[in-house]
Amino acid sequence: MKKLVVIGMAFFTLSATVLTSCGKYEEGPGIALSSKKARLEGTWSLTGQTTNGVADDLTGLTTTMTIDKAGTYATHVAYSYLGFNYTDDFTGTWAFSDDKLSLITTVTGQSGSNTATIVRLANKELKLKEVNGTETVIYTYTAQ
Repeated sequence: MKKLVVIGMAFFTLSATVLTSCGKYEEGPGIALSSKKARLEGTWSLTGQTTNGVADDLTGLTTTMTIDKAGTYATHVAYSYLGFNYTDDFTGTWAFSDDKLSLITTVTGQSGSNTATIVRLANKELKLKEVNGTETVIYTYTAQ
């Protein structure tokens, strides 16, 4: 009986350690069955955006981003301005930072890259944070 209690306590301690150390991103998930790359792959629609904690009005703006496991991505942006409709398309490459806490994107034909901190990476939701001086923007994407 004593041996069973010791094994139970060891299992409990190991489980508690593993489950509390799995959360890599600020908003989770705490544990995931699929890899980070698998969760990132797919088509994402911009469904929310905040600047310094205030919700931005996305009326008339549609942004869709498609990311593949091979390391390339495409973004389609459609927006209305003064009664006229515009579209922009971008393609490029993406990579995780070495610690996999950030997403680094490079647009084809442009020099430099953009780095966004991953706040949440789940199967159905992706949140990215960009800080530029005093401005912090959080983009919320939903899987299509």
